[in-house]
Amino acid sequence: MRARTLLSPSLADLISTQAGVIGRAQLLAAGTHSKAIERLLAEGFLSILVPGIYTRGGDPPFLARAWAGILLGGDHAVLARESAAFLHGLAHAEPDLITVYAPQKRADRSGWRFIRRTAKGRGEPARTTVEVTTIDLCDGLDEDESAALLANAISSRKTTQQRLREELQRRPRVANRQLLREILVDAGSGAHSPLERRYLIHVERAHRLPVAVRQAQSHSKHRSDAWYEDFGLLVELDSKLHHSGGAAFRDMSRDNDHALLGLTTLRLGWAHVTGSGACETARLVARALMQRGWQGTPEACARCRSVPW
Repeated sequence: MRARTLLSPSLADLISTQAGVIGRAQLLAAGTHSKAIERLLAEGFLSILVPGIYTRGGDPPFLARAWAGILLGGDHAVLARESAAFLHGLAHAEPDLITVYAPQKRADRSGWRFIRRTAKGRGEPARTTVEVTTIDLCDGLDEDESAALLANAISSRKTTQQRLREELQRRPRVANRQLLREILVDAGSGAHSPLERRYLIHVERAHRLPVAVRQAQSHSKHRSDAWYEDFGLLVELDSKLHHSGGAAFRDMSRDNDHALLGLTTLRLGWAHVTGSGACETARLVARALMQRGWQGTPEACARCRSVPW
């Protein structure tokens, strides 16, 4: 009898569903005798991943290790933090360390970290929701990193500002809770990156400039970071990483299309929205708006002492 025939079709399907991973407890619960398990191992149909967890094939891929984490965590275990973020598409790189929330205390193993915590799971393998995952990952991040994470979750349409705010409301002990609330308000206003948020706070709000329309289409083909619609002025915010290669060519094409509509584009980077650069930028934007009919007056902020108006 070949080793694979020792497994019932339902167990074979379970191994397939679990990315080639099966627990010893699962085999025994399905009626597989311990001697049959020994034969499956001896003939190479299964191999030991960690004690009590078996796998098909060679080096297990991320999904197999994720399933192993669920089985090691026990009933109601869920993948969390970076592991859940990768499965939700919030992160592009597979984490080396699999993080698991488990109701019962579990000892960490090489490649797996277990945190005693109860959380609802979704999907297979079970992972924390997008909202829980996103708020969890903000712990330990600085302001710009948190803004990037929250904005990415919203702009990718994996969640909404409202759902993230509700999750934050349920968790009064989250670090930097008030800051995260403020970032979510800004993201809801259309500031979809740390750079855009810096412009909103340190340039536009700090100097009482008119409020731009954000993420709006001033041209049928293009969406703009900030559009002062009444004054025909656009502000585009580009990091060095974004503003290169093909992206730079697309930016030029976008600027040309806007110019044909009579719109002026100001293109800004990090140096324009931080420190005294934000005050200089506010003065630039204010002058551009005034030239186009704005009757208001910008206000000096606390930093403007070093940048005379």
